[in-house]
Amino acid sequence: MNVFLTGASGFIGRYIKLALEKADHEVFSHSFSLNGTFLKLPAEIDIVVNSAGRLGGQGATVEELQAANVHLPAALCSQCEKAGIPLIHLSTPGVTGLSANGKENSSYDPMGDYESTKVEAEKQLISNSSKVTILRPDFVFGPGDMHKFPLFRQVHKGWFPLVGSGSARTRPTDVRDVADAVLQSFPGGVLSTGIYNIGGPQVLSVKELAQNISVALGKSVKFLPIPRFVFRTALTWGPLCPKALSRSRYTLFGMDRFCNTDKARKKGFTAERSFALTAIEAVNWYREKGLL
Repeated sequence: MNVFLTGASGFIGRYIKLALEKADHEVFSHSFSLNGTFLKLPAEIDIVVNSAGRLGGQGATVEELQAANVHLPAALCSQCEKAGIPLIHLSTPGVTGLSANGKENSSYDPMGDYESTKVEAEKQLISNSSKVTILRPDFVFGPGDMHKFPLFRQVHKGWFPLVGSGSARTRPTDVRDVADAVLQSFPGGVLSTGIYNIGGPQVLSVKELAQNISVALGKSVKFLPIPRFVFRTALTWGPLCPKALSRSRYTLFGMDRFCNTDKARKKGFTAERSFALTAIEAVNWYREKGLL
């Protein structure tokens, strides 16, 4: 098939492109620009995969989030409908909020600007497309990922702060399992049309995540449990707050946050790559790049 792939230069997009090419698909790549530039689909495209997106934070403006996360998928959806071709769109479980065992039919409850724009895009696609698959990959990581690198770097320092006891759980997902889910969303695949959470085979506590990373690094790690009220208080110290006690770390690792993957599993798709093995590959990549 001729596949139009947006976000091809991003972390997830690169792996999707490799998987598509390995499956003998012809890939037409599009690297999304922050100003939302998008004209029209190339001729003779059979399917569109939208992996483009703009994360919140890091100086991202509301305009940039709207352009990448709302306007682009809406434009793609419109053209796909006119051409009668399927659209595969990558979203996030965060559209239903910070919750334990969140399902696809859970009510929308976005916690920030990024998740809010993803909600807006999903609503538009569901309303205007008859051939759309929406994938919500959870806590994606793997070799080449820089967003999760601070987690590895912190363990590498030999100590790791925990919010409370570190029992909050998450579902780490290998980026290659996400690419496999995209392939299974093609016409005839088990995930063709509908909304699906995509998550790894294990739900792990934050402490277990750090322990697996320490094994991958071949280093011991000491844990520093910090009561929730102390963590929250430290966040108000501004420049005096230790970098290890970030607001994002408190949000992500301070409470259960993982998706339910039963719907995809019942359809016939199961992510199989374990966090422990992928963590070893990630550590090797970081070391090859001189980051650890």
